[in-house]
Amino acid sequence: MKNFLLAFVLAAAVLPATAQTAAPLATSKQQPAKKMQAAPQSAEQRAVAYSKELKQKLNLDDNQYAKVLAVNTECIRRKDALKLTKPQDPKASKAIADYRMQEYQSILKPDQLTKLKAMNAQGGKNVKGKMAPVAY
Repeated sequence: MKNFLLAFVLAAAVLPATAQTAAPLATSKQQPAKKMQAAPQSAEQRAVAYSKELKQKLNLDDNQYAKVLAVNTECIRRKDALKLTKPQDPKASKAIADYRMQEYQSILKPDQLTKLKAMNAQGGKNVKGKMAPVAY
């Protein structure tokens, strides 16, 4: 009985000390984590993401995907350069969009073009099941 009582007293003395050292760790985990800003994606990375989305939604074959990727990369680069030189030039932005659509018309099949135009008409909302905004 003496050993049991001694073990109980020892445990009672050790547990609060352990709990006190563990408490600061628990509170530090509860502090809000610092938000890390993602590094800006390159034009090529954005073009790949958008082109993959088009490949899936429009059922592009590999040849079409390669051509769409090239067009998207060029247009995104042009749009990025435009933002640096003339950020408020709607005519230049429209020219890039027109070029993109002209190129798509030579790459996509009529049913794919119709589907793309329908997706664009929805406003490019980034909602599940709908097309993400054009990644310029």
